[in-house]
Amino acid sequence: MAPHVAQLAQSLLVVVTFDREVNVRRAASAAFQENVGRQGSFPHGIEIVTRADYFALGSRPNAYLRVAPFLASLEEYRPMLLRHLLEVKSRHWDESVRLLAAQAASSASVKVWSVWDVHCR
Repeated sequence: MAPHVAQLAQSLLVVVTFDREVNVRRAASAAFQENVGRQGSFPHGIEIVTRADYFALGSRPNAYLRVAPFLASLEEYRPMLLRHLLEVKSRHWDESVRLLAAQAASSASVKVWSVWDVHCR
């Protein structure tokens, strides 16, 4: 399973943050949490589990605008999350999802630059 851990973690986090349905976001979070407990090799696993919990994912805006920027600040997950926002969610049929995707991409970019600025000083 070791060769697939990075791809599995990234894919689960895309669903955790950006799925339209709350039950799917929560199920993906539970799967991520289970893998953190069993594998122990998901980068930043415990930190993510505490931030992307059952209640944080209960609201779609919260998942997009609070959880996603936090995850995007983690280098291992940033490319997959931003790619999904720009290639998939920005063309979603639901206008509210497109709007949240634009706001999340903006928030994630600000968060990334803030982290970069702190590390470069």
